Amino acid sequence: MLSNRTVLLASLLAWPALGGAHSARADTFSVTLGDWGSTSDVGTFAWAINQANLSTASDNLITVAPGLKINVDGAEATSSPNNLATISRSVTIAGNGATLVGNPEFVTNSGQLVTKTNPQSPGPKDITVIPSFSVFKVGTYGQANTGLTVSMTGLNADGLNRIAQVNQGAILSYSGAAIVNSVNFTGTPTGPSFEAFGASLSLSHVSIDNAYGFNGPIGTALGGIVSGEDSTINLSDSRIRNTSNLGAVSLAGGTANIVSTVLTGSGGISVSGGGSIATGTMNVVNSLVFMQGQMNGGGDPELAVNRVIAGSGGTMNLTASSVLVDAISLSGDPAFLNGVPLDANGGRINLVSSAVMGTQIQDTPPQIAYQAGYGGSMTADVYSWIRPMSAQSATDLRTLFNQPSLLTGSPGYAIIVLNTNPLIEMIDPYPGEAYPVDGGVLLNVVPNATSTNQLFSPIDGSPILTDVFGNARTRLGLRDVGAVQGIPEPSTMLGLLTGLGALLGVGRRRTVG
Repeated sequence: MLSNRTVLLASLLAWPALGGAHSARADTFSVTLGDWGSTSDVGTFAWAINQANLSTASDNLITVAPGLKINVDGAEATSSPNNLATISRSVTIAGNGATLVGNPEFVTNSGQLVTKTNPQSPGPKDITVIPSFSVFKVGTYGQANTGLTVSMTGLNADGLNRIAQVNQGAILSYSGAAIVNSVNFTGTPTGPSFEAFGASLSLSHVSIDNAYGFNGPIGTALGGIVSGEDSTINLSDSRIRNTSNLGAVSLAGGTANIVSTVLTGSGGISVSGGGSIATGTMNVVNSLVFMQGQMNGGGDPELAVNRVIAGSGGTMNLTASSVLVDAISLSGDPAFLNGVPLDANGGRINLVSSAVMGTQIQDTPPQIAYQAGYGGSMTADVYSWIRPMSAQSATDLRTLFNQPSLLTGSPGYAIIVLNTNPLIEMIDPYPGEAYPVDGGVLLNVVPNATSTNQLFSPIDGSPILTDVFGNARTRLGLRDVGAVQGIPEPSTMLGLLTGLGALLGVGRRRTVG
């Protein structure tokens, strides 16, 4: 007769085989069909998400056939505004380079056909031909969604609206993907491409091009292409280019880390306090904010948007980053030039080894490019550079940023003078202007760049070894001011080597007495 202990041991060993331990099992659902489909169409994306939601297993996987083009034009939305799916259980989605493709269209009251390649905001009398779809809701808005973790890799999108709304308590990581031609034709104030509400959102190696939301108040969670309210946002090694939705990244409460990322032609960035989290902090490290309007290759021309804003309760920390603005290519009331490109509008802006430059248009009121108001303030360290303006001298800037040793000399970046009287300046389109002028004041400024002043990511603490264009971040132990490491001409490098040699006593003949 078997002892009770032996029977118990045998039962425990048999438990996984009998299906009793679901935590040890993972289900895989394959997407093989080129239409979004429905929950009953086996092999479609809609079916796979529904199956993953229903599964009681953990560590579930949805895998998409490599390179598959998935048409969403005939899809049926599950919620407003035209959302296709809600993810309610943790899952990993391996996109394998597949692309969700939409071709939204509407006809204006005057008979014009508007598509994703000639986008404009829809009006109340316009007629929808093909709707613009949003894709994923991660969790349910207003619920806890505790423990809901979703990972998506290699899933591209073309012609959709919002990619994901991440709701309270949920976690979404999205990586290795290209998003193009996002348009909001829904008439509601949601906009591409990612929104987080009391949630955690991480984007890595993601490119977003030509995304148009058309609406959403700046300084709120609806104010950016990537936006968060009372949330944590991590954006790394990514690009947001030529887009328009009242700024590239917006945070209202919580923390945002923007690391080794380029934001160009897409407005600026903003941070403020939120609803449940009274303060917001945005850390911009080794990143480039290049603001230019449509006449200079950008997508968002509004003066009110093309600025780095710290609103009430907000702190903006710029480290080894560059903020450049081409004012002549922007549009709007000339009074809005005040605070372009830096606007501490009730919050704080802090610069560490960063470079900031505005261009001048002297047929407008005197330009106050760097502005602090409503109790806002600015600081800078001794390795930061800010270009003086006609209405803000070097002395003014040193006072404004509370830094007597602030770098203000020239040349920093190349300027094109279109007219001298009145003075009208512009800068080269991206990426040329992002490089420091050879032999200028930005090169070889930060000492001990591989030791005490080395750059580290605030996301994971890893060392940052390259700039946003892939150039080595240091040169002979020195780092350039701003986000881009210049590439000196041979004569400049020779001068640097000679100077270092003199400092170290190398190459000099010394007499021993």
